[in-house]
Amino acid sequence: MYFKRIEMHGFKSFAEPVTIEFHRGITCVIGPNGSGKSNISDAIRWVLGEQSPKMLRGGKMEEVIFSGTANRKSRGMAEVTLVIDNEAGILPIDYNEVAITRRMFRSGESEYSINNNQCRLRDIRELIMDTGIGVDGYSLIGQGKISDIVSNKTESRREIFEEAAGIVMYRTKKAESERKLSGAAANLERVNDIIGEIEGRIDHLREDSIKAKEYIELRDKNKELEINITLKNIESLELKNEYIKDDIAELKNKLDESRDTREAMARQLAENKQKSEHLEGLITEGREKLMQSIEEINRLVNQGQIAGERISTIKTNTERLTDEIGTLEEKLEKERQHAEELHRSKAQADRELEQVNRALQEKIQARAALTDQISQADSLADQYKEEIFRAHSAIGSHKAEISSLENLRETLQRRRTQIQAEKSSGEDTNRDTLDALNKLRADKVKLEEEQSQTKQELAQKTDKYNLSLRKEQEQKRALEELRISIGQLSSRKKTIEEMESNYEGYNYAVRFIMRSGLAGILGTVAELISVPKGFETAIETALGAAMQNIVCEDDQSAQKAIARLKENKAGRLTFLPISSIRANRGNYDRRLEQEPGFQGFGTDCIQFDRRYQTVMEYLLGRVVIVDTMDHAVKLSKKAAGLRFVTLEGEIINAGGAITGGRYKNKTANLLERKAEVADLAKQLETAGQEKTNGIDHLSRLKEEIEGFQAEIADLEQIARKLEMNIFSIENELAVTESALNDFKTNSGKWEKELENIRSEQESSQKMIRQLEEKICTEEKTMAEKELLAEEQLRLSDQKSEQLSNINEAITAARIEAGACESKKAGADDLARRVNATIGELEQEKQQKEQQIAALTAEKNSLSCGHTDLEADVKEKEEAKENLETYLEELNQERGEAASKADKLAMEKEELDHQVNALQDQKYELEIKEAKNQTQLDSYKEKLWEDFEVSYIQAMEFKKQDFVMSAAVKENRQIKSRIKELGEVNIGAIAEYETVSERYEFLTSQRADILEAMNSLSGIIEDMDRTIKARFKESFDQVVVNFEKVFADLFGGGHAELRLDDENNPLESGIDIIAQPPGKKLQNINLLSGGEKTMTAIALMFAVLKTKPTPFCILDEVEAALDDANIERFARYLKTFEDIQFTLVTHQKATMEHADVLYGVTMPEQGISKVLSLNMGDDFAV
Repeated sequence: MYFKRIEMHGFKSFAEPVTIEFHRGITCVIGPNGSGKSNISDAIRWVLGEQSPKMLRGGKMEEVIFSGTANRKSRGMAEVTLVIDNEAGILPIDYNEVAITRRMFRSGESEYSINNNQCRLRDIRELIMDTGIGVDGYSLIGQGKISDIVSNKTESRREIFEEAAGIVMYRTKKAESERKLSGAAANLERVNDIIGEIEGRIDHLREDSIKAKEYIELRDKNKELEINITLKNIESLELKNEYIKDDIAELKNKLDESRDTREAMARQLAENKQKSEHLEGLITEGREKLMQSIEEINRLVNQGQIAGERISTIKTNTERLTDEIGTLEEKLEKERQHAEELHRSKAQADRELEQVNRALQEKIQARAALTDQISQADSLADQYKEEIFRAHSAIGSHKAEISSLENLRETLQRRRTQIQAEKSSGEDTNRDTLDALNKLRADKVKLEEEQSQTKQELAQKTDKYNLSLRKEQEQKRALEELRISIGQLSSRKKTIEEMESNYEGYNYAVRFIMRSGLAGILGTVAELISVPKGFETAIETALGAAMQNIVCEDDQSAQKAIARLKENKAGRLTFLPISSIRANRGNYDRRLEQEPGFQGFGTDCIQFDRRYQTVMEYLLGRVVIVDTMDHAVKLSKKAAGLRFVTLEGEIINAGGAITGGRYKNKTANLLERKAEVADLAKQLETAGQEKTNGIDHLSRLKEEIEGFQAEIADLEQIARKLEMNIFSIENELAVTESALNDFKTNSGKWEKELENIRSEQESSQKMIRQLEEKICTEEKTMAEKELLAEEQLRLSDQKSEQLSNINEAITAARIEAGACESKKAGADDLARRVNATIGELEQEKQQKEQQIAALTAEKNSLSCGHTDLEADVKEKEEAKENLETYLEELNQERGEAASKADKLAMEKEELDHQVNALQDQKYELEIKEAKNQTQLDSYKEKLWEDFEVSYIQAMEFKKQDFVMSAAVKENRQIKSRIKELGEVNIGAIAEYETVSERYEFLTSQRADILEAMNSLSGIIEDMDRTIKARFKESFDQVVVNFEKVFADLFGGGHAELRLDDENNPLESGIDIIAQPPGKKLQNINLLSGGEKTMTAIALMFAVLKTKPTPFCILDEVEAALDDANIERFARYLKTFEDIQFTLVTHQKATMEHADVLYGVTMPEQGISKVLSLNMGDDFAV
C-alpha cells in the first residue's frame, strides 16, 4: 500500500487544480519560504480528517479555502483527493485503489467520500485506524510534531505508541462501549427514580380518581340548576325594562320643549353680553390711550432737561482729552530712538555667531572620518574572530563524528547476532497462528450470515410497525375530527329545536300566547306548514307577517287569547279560527301550468295537515309561484286578480304593483328550521355509524401494533447477542492478523537489515578518513585568521586616541557658540518689548482723537433736538383732553346694557329649574333601566364566566317545568356535598390511567437495561485485557529498536524508554532517557535542541521498525540539525526500503538522497505552482 497521487483544488494557495504523483522511495518537496510547500502536507492531513485549524497552521477551518489575491477572486470551495494503492488489501475495503475526498464550502459545510461514495468522517477514520496513517499517527509528522514527541507532555508520545501497538481501534470501541454503559447506567438511575416516584403516587391517585368522578357528576347537576335560575332572573328583568322605556320616552318629549325655550332665551343673553363686552373693551382701550398720553408728556419734559446737562458734560471731556494727546506724543518720540540703538547691537551679535559655527563644523567632519575608520577596523577583527570560532567548532564536530562512527561498527555486529535469533523464533510461532486464523474466519462468516438475516427480518417488522403506527395516528385524527363534527351538528340541532320551542324569531305577543297554554290554540302558520327546498324565500315573501298569525279552533279561542293580550298589555296578534275562516280562492286557469317559468300555485307548493286546508287557501289561495321576474311579468298580464311571487322573493300584486329588492342582512327564515333539523338528524346518524366503525378499526390497529412490538423486541435481543459475538471474534481476528503481518514484515526486514549492516560498516570507514582530512584544513585556516585579527585591533587603538583630541576641541567651540547665542537672544527680546510699547502708545493716541470727534457730533445733535421737544409737549396736552370726554359717554351706555342682562338672567334661571326637574325624573328612570340592564348583563356574563355558555346556548338547558324554590333548595344541597368533598383533582382520572400504564412499561424497561449493562461490562473487560497485552508487547519491541537506532544515529551512546507506572501501562507516562556519546545518562529535557530533535527522530524510526507504515510524510523534521546529522538522518531513511517517504525540506543534504524532487514556487503573488524532477545517479544539488 502506498500513496499514488494527491489532487488539490482551491486548497490554501493552490487556487488552480494541481495533481502530484507519488513514487516509491524518497520524494522531497522543496521551495523558498512562503511558497506554500507545507500546504501539501497540510492537504494530506486535512483530507485524512484533521479537525483542528491550529494543526493546519490556521485560526479557523474556513481559512483552508483559497481567499483570493489582488488579481484573483476567492474560491467558494476547497477540495482535496488522496489516492491510495490498496493491492495488498491492508485497508479493509474491496478496492485495489482507494480515493478519499474531502470538500469544504464557505458556508461551513463539509463533505467526505470514499471512491465517490459520500460517507461520514467516522467512516474514513475507521478505514485507516491502526494502519499508522491517521492524523494522530506516526506517518504524518508535521512542523512542531518532532518537538511534541520530546516535550514534557506525554500525550503525543502515547498516541504514537498506541498507533504502533494497533490498539487505537480497541480503545475507540472500548470508549464507545463505556459511553453506552454510562448511558445505560444513567437510564437505569432515571428509570429507578421514576418508578420510585410512581410507586409513591399510584395509591393516592386511585383515591383522587374516585372522588373526581363523584365531583364531576355533582358539578354538572349544579351547572344545570344554576343556569335555569339565571335564565328565570333574566326573563323577569327584561319585562321590567319594557315598562321603564315607555316612561322615559314620554319624559323626553317634555324635556325637548323646555330646552327649545331655554335656548332662545340664552341667545338673547349672549347678544346682550356681547354688546357689554364690546363697550368694556372700548372703555379699556380709551383708558390705556389716556395713560400713554400722560406718560409721553412727562417723558418729553424730562428729555429736555437731560439734553441740557449732557451738552455741558461734553464740553468738559473734550478739553481733558486734548491735554492727554500732547503727553502721549512726547513718550512716542523717546521709544523710537531706543529701538534704533537696539537694532545696531543685534547686527554685531549675528556676525560673531557665524564665525564660531563655521569653525565647529570643520571639527565635526574630522571626527566623523576617524569614527568610520575605527568601525571598519573593529568589523574586520570581529569577522576574523567568527571565522576562527567556526573552524574550532568544525574541528570538534568532526572529532565527535569519528567517535560515533567507530561505535556504530561495534553496534552493528551485535545487532546481526540478535536478528538471527529473532528470525528462528518467529517462524515457529507463525505456523500456529495461521491455523487459528482460518478457524476464526469461518466462525465469523457463519455469524455474519445469521446477523444479516436477523437485520433483514427486523427491518421488515419495523417497517410494518411504523406503517401501523401511522395508520393509528391517522385513525385517531379522523375520530377526533368526527367527534368535533358530531358535537357541532348536535349543538346546532339542539339550538334550532330550542329556538323552535321558545318561538325565537317571533314577536313578543306570539311568544306570550304560545307559552300561556290556552285551550284551542293550534300553532303559528309557520309551524303548521313544511316548505320544499328552494321555495322557502318565495313562500316566506308571499305570507309576509302572516307567518306569525296563530291558527285556533274557533272564535271563542281567539277571543280568549285577545283578552289575555289586553290584560297583560302583551301586544296585538291576528288569529285564524278554522271554524269561521273562509278560503280566498282565485280563478285558477290551469293553462298557466303550461307557461314558461310556472312553478305552482301557492297551496300546492307547501305541505300541511288537510284540516288546515281552508286556512292555507285563505293565505295563499290567490298566489302563483314563478321562477324569475321576467316570467312573472308576462304571466301577470294573462291572469288578472292573482299575486305572482318569484323564487327570489319579488312580488307582482293583483293591481299591478311590483315589490322587490334585498336587505343587507337577511333575518332568520322561520320556514327553514324544520328542514334543517331533519337534515341534521340524518347527518348525525351517518356520523355516528362512521365513529363506531372507526373505533373498531382503531382497536384492531392497537392489537396489531402490540404484536409487532413483541416481535421487534425479540429480534433486537437476538441482534445484540450476534453483534457481541461478532465483535469478540473481530477482536481475536485483529490480534491474529496483526501477528501474521508482524511476522511477514519482520521476515523481510531481517534480511534487509543484515545487508544494510555490511554496507554501513564500509561507509563508516570511508567517512572517518574524510573527516580527518577536514580537521587538518580547518586548523591551518584558524592560524591565518588569528594574525589578521591582531593587526586590525592595533589600527583601531591608534585612531581612537586621535578621536579623543578632536572631541575636546568640539566641546570648547560649542561653549563659545552658546555665549554668542545668549547675547543675540537678549537683544532680540529687548527690541520686541520696545516695539510693543510704541504700538500701544500710538493706539491710545488714536482712541482719544476718536473720542473727541464723537463728543463734538453728539453736542451738535442735542442742540437741534431741544427746540422740537417743546412743540411736541403742547400737541400731546390737547389730545389728552379729547380722550377724557369720550370715556364718560361710553360708561353711561355700559350701565344701560347691564340692567337689561339682569332681567333676562332671572327669567332663564326659572326655566333652568324646570328642565333640571324633568332631567332628574328621566335620570332616575334611566338609572333603574341601567341597573336592570347591568343585572341582565351580569347574569349573562355569569353564564359565560361560570359555565362557559352563551345566552343562546344556555337556553338548551332550560326546563319547562322549572320551580324556582325547589331548584334553590336542591342546589344548596349539591353545593354542601361538593364542599364536603374538599379539594378535588379532576386530572387524577386520566392521570391514574396513564401512570398505571407507565409503571408497567418502566418495570419492563428496567429489566432490559440491567441485561444490557451486564453484557457491556463483559465486553469492556475482554478489550482491556487485549489492549494491555498488545501495548506491552509493542512497547517492549520499540524499547529494543530505540536503543539500537539511537546508537546508529548518534554514533554511539545509550537511550532508554521507561513507563512511570509498570502496573498500569495503559495510563502511565513514558519517559525518554538519553546518553549521547561523551555525556552522562540524563533526562531528554537537559539535552541541546539538536540532540532533542535527533532523539525524537530516533524514536520515530524505532516505531517504524516495530510497525512499519506503507508511507510517511515528514515536514521539516530535520530543520534544527547541522549538516553532519542531516547526512546521518538522510542515509538512515534509505534503510526503510518498503516505506514511501515524502519530505518537505530546505536541507541540501536531504535533497541529495531523494529519488524525486517537487519544487513549489509562487510566480504569481499568493498562487502556488508545482514543478517535478527525477534525480539521476550523477545529479548534484
